[in-house]
Amino acid sequence: MIAVIAIIGAGGHAKCVYECFYLQDQRVFGFFDDDSSKNGLSIIDGVRVLGTSEAIIRYKEIKSLFIAIGDNRTRLDKNEFYKGQDYFFPNAVHAKAYISTFAVVGEGNFIMGPAVINPGSVIGNYCIINTSATVGHDCLLEDAVQIGPGVNLAGGTTVKVGAFIGIGARVGPGVTIGPWSVVCAGSVVLSDLPGNTFSSGIPARVVRHLE
Repeated sequence: MIAVIAIIGAGGHAKCVYECFYLQDQRVFGFFDDDSSKNGLSIIDGVRVLGTSEAIIRYKEIKSLFIAIGDNRTRLDKNEFYKGQDYFFPNAVHAKAYISTFAVVGEGNFIMGPAVINPGSVIGNYCIINTSATVGHDCLLEDAVQIGPGVNLAGGTTVKVGAFIGIGARVGPGVTIGPWSVVCAGSVVLSDLPGNTFSSGIPARVVRHLE
């Protein structure tokens, strides 16, 4: 058993993260959420919200943190805030997920079952790879990327920092998705997309630029 884990975030995503640790026989000490109205709520399996994220410092037994926040920028900011404070950032990997022996996975990532990560792929830090998503061979996912349920990334895909790919989207081989971009659910991406854009369609086209 690794060091005691605190989960920051207390929504539906946090429940999925909890299940991953539960199936690994890892102990979750409690949830913490900056929405103070959730304080004391039982989130799953009788485990409660113990306060806002500022309260974590009170619990010396907590050695590991997992940021279970869906918003990519907030998740990245929270992880960067706690870096250097002597916490560990474990990966939450579901028991039914498959990660190739020849893939590289960073820290603080959520990989739900039955997601698949194929050989030669590199996953950065603080990513979300959701239910039944597939990451083909030799892909690169930079930090704080979110891959929605049922997304298929073909071999050689690059997804830059903070990008979000919506449920059921498909990305063709060798395509690059720019930083902080959003790909609409169900889209088919056959060519590179620039950063800070919202794209949709079959094939996907830039609909608007994001601030």
